[in-house]
Amino acid sequence: MKILRYIAMSMLAASVLSAQSLQEIADALPAPTLDAEKQQLVLPQAPGVQVELGGVDYEQLLDRQGKVARGIIADTPVKVFLRVSKDGQAVDSPDYEITLPANVQTDKPAGSNAKPAVVPAILQWKGGEGQWKPQGSELRVGGAAGIEFAKEALSAATGLPVRDVDANSDNQDIKIELGEAGLDNEGYHMIINSQRILIRSESRDGVVWAIRTLQQILRTHDGAVPCGEIIDMPRYAVRGFVLDAGRAPYTISELRDVINTMSWYKMNDLHLVINNNFIFHERYVDAGRDPFKESYAAFRLESSHKGVDGTPLTASDVFYSKKEFAELVDYARQRGVRIVPEFDTPGHALAFTHLRPDLIYKGAMNHHEKRRCEMLDAANPETLAFVEGVLDEYLLPQEDGKEAVLDKCDVIHVGADEFFGDAEDYRKYADGLVQYVKSRHHTPRIWGSLSSKRGQTPVTSQGVQLNLWNSTWMSAREAIQLGFDVINTNDAFLYIVPYAKYYRADRNMGWLYEHWQPHMMYAEKLPAGHPQLLGAACAVWNDTTDLLHNGYGMIDIWPIISGSLSTLCQKMWGLAQPPDTYQQHCELVRQIGPAPDSNPMHHPGGMNAITLHPEQLPMQLNMPDLGPAYHLTVELELSDAPAGKEQVLLSSPIGQLIAVMKDGCIGFRRADGVEFAYEAKLPVGKRVKLELIATSGNTKLLLDGQPITRMRLNTFLSVEENFHPRTKGLVSTFVLPLQTLAPTLNGKVYSLDLRPLEQ
Repeated sequence: MKILRYIAMSMLAASVLSAQSLQEIADALPAPTLDAEKQQLVLPQAPGVQVELGGVDYEQLLDRQGKVARGIIADTPVKVFLRVSKDGQAVDSPDYEITLPANVQTDKPAGSNAKPAVVPAILQWKGGEGQWKPQGSELRVGGAAGIEFAKEALSAATGLPVRDVDANSDNQDIKIELGEAGLDNEGYHMIINSQRILIRSESRDGVVWAIRTLQQILRTHDGAVPCGEIIDMPRYAVRGFVLDAGRAPYTISELRDVINTMSWYKMNDLHLVINNNFIFHERYVDAGRDPFKESYAAFRLESSHKGVDGTPLTASDVFYSKKEFAELVDYARQRGVRIVPEFDTPGHALAFTHLRPDLIYKGAMNHHEKRRCEMLDAANPETLAFVEGVLDEYLLPQEDGKEAVLDKCDVIHVGADEFFGDAEDYRKYADGLVQYVKSRHHTPRIWGSLSSKRGQTPVTSQGVQLNLWNSTWMSAREAIQLGFDVINTNDAFLYIVPYAKYYRADRNMGWLYEHWQPHMMYAEKLPAGHPQLLGAACAVWNDTTDLLHNGYGMIDIWPIISGSLSTLCQKMWGLAQPPDTYQQHCELVRQIGPAPDSNPMHHPGGMNAITLHPEQLPMQLNMPDLGPAYHLTVELELSDAPAGKEQVLLSSPIGQLIAVMKDGCIGFRRADGVEFAYEAKLPVGKRVKLELIATSGNTKLLLDGQPITRMRLNTFLSVEENFHPRTKGLVSTFVLPLQTLAPTLNGKVYSLDLRPLEQ
């Protein structure tokens, strides 16, 4: 290949430049070389054009001038590309891989300790001899004042209480030095000897990532850390996950599990979709029904905005108060994760049009006329003023003088995808949104749509982040040329719609791990180190809501979420070539285990079977909620069952097992608002044995040993309940609430027997 390139260059020198395109010249350039003595990249040259270093995927190791960083402790490959220009025109070359050799000289011979295996893999490792292991009854940590998460994580990882010691003291087990690493942003430098671990980083996020590496090593090395030296840093600044919380309700507790798991794998960008709606409105229209009245829509943040008829913007099933969402943002930041809230308009805006039906789009639509009800009128200046007024509730200081709810969200996503109206209307509205967010001193992020919405109205691009989700809607090259900073969120590779027959990236994780790269957008490819390529994000979209919902919750799709994060983190943090096969990677993930402070599957954790004979009700159990699989047996007797009054058998913040629902049936309700009912009722005045046998996806009910074979999903019902009854194909996973027994039961509980099962 190199010989062919040199031949091409020789031919080029003897030919007329105009006979070849700039791209042909760029494609024929030989690879840059490295001057080891000067620690400088040497670029190839071509007659009549200018050749510059276009970019590098690890800019902390090789800067834009081609200078190699000092302190490289292990041979490290990087991806570079060249920019070829002439007369104001510029093109990019293909990627080249350059290995930067270790340039640190030391009198101490390298040891034999192998690089510890963590997820994502450590970039550079220089092995030593021996190991570090906590000694004594406490962990002495210096320099961690104000970094509470670091101390909590170290204490949990070692099982020892942490004591702050003076940063200059010699009496330290772990020392943290901020601003001493010589690395940018999230990189960290760690030196481990048998007496002490030294962590250096320019930022608190770098310290968090160093701690995460330590936690994983401690788990896989029996509470010890091999001596050696680490220099580690991310390949891309944005390592993201998009979660559609608008079409499926998730609790704050479940979002914390997502944050903890992202942090565990050094993923740092949680793009949280605040509002969304059922998109297949034609299913209602074709049945002669009104999707404006019946399609599911939700806006998850607490809001004071209401329609003229009193319709609230705030979702009626699950929403986040301003206080708890601000606390969630802070919780995430402490763990290195930035929350990016998305407010999606002018499309996907049914929650907004419910308040202002007068602002439904009135122009011609090029597709999906039956979905007009969710389209805000991008042509009407009053629409932008209305949406800005909603966002001001979160971007301006609160009425009580407290900081803005989203004050600590650096980036605000304004949506703007899949609008099927006029291009000029769209462009003017999108530019207004972007400029508004900038005026509130946040960085705007937007979905790429301008390739399909061509027009004369300019849309601000400088300082604006853009999700590249589909090449038809927005070409990667065009986005770059317009000046956007881009995030690869390509639908063909990175979209997941649970329980759908399309967009199932979760079924392709092996290929993604071994072959996909963050600069690949299906048919398009950018240079891996392009300075406008911020990174990538995978996305979970809950299209199967409303009429298509089968009852699934976070626990049912958790393997999809955690599997995506553990797989793609390596591609966004680590080298272009993964360190192992996908099967080996999965085994390592299993060995390392789930994120600390997180139990999304509600595993019993060694819980034994329990048997109770309550003497008085209600009874406080105060036990951890139990996920499937389990077998619950309760002998009880109802004294009365007044019509329309619920009677709860078991309760906790995660949900309720309901002995008598308002219609008299037995059922259960989860904290995410999803509710199931069995087509069975408890008799009054008769002792009955009730059994729940729960497995993942299925919760069976037996009464006196007889299975109840029919159940229905009560949530996401249309206006007339018989329009689309859901009694088949249900995913009825139920985490058993174990805080209070019989809080509102009219009757007796003779016994309760609970046994965790293997699944």
